[in-house]
Amino acid sequence: MKARKKQINLTRSERNALLHELLEHYYVNHGKVSEFSAKKGISKITLYNWIRTFEAENPQMCEQMKKQGKEIAPDDYKKLLREISELKKQLSQERLRADFYEEMVAFGKEVYGIDLKKAGTK
Repeated sequence: MKARKKQINLTRSERNALLHELLEHYYVNHGKVSEFSAKKGISKITLYNWIRTFEAENPQMCEQMKKQGKEIAPDDYKKLLREISELKKQLSQERLRADFYEEMVAFGKEVYGIDLKKAGTK
């Protein structure tokens, strides 16, 4: 008869850290769940359930992790650089928009005496 592993109670942050470590071991390093199970003392069934749940909730991230491997390909690096530049551009546009809004509110209060931040809220 197989000996049952004891149930481990983890906090949410401990579980998330362990899940991150498991996913890196499984997807990026292409390790076996049984190795991770033996090292951490958590049943393989639990670990497979965590992996299955992660795959169901994050299919795109799962595919990227499977693709990633130990080295990042030059195309992936270029793609990340493009994404970073696009995000910086969006951030600067949103900052300009927020600054314009603040100026518009200040102008409205100064010229018309209307506090637009409070107007319309009852």
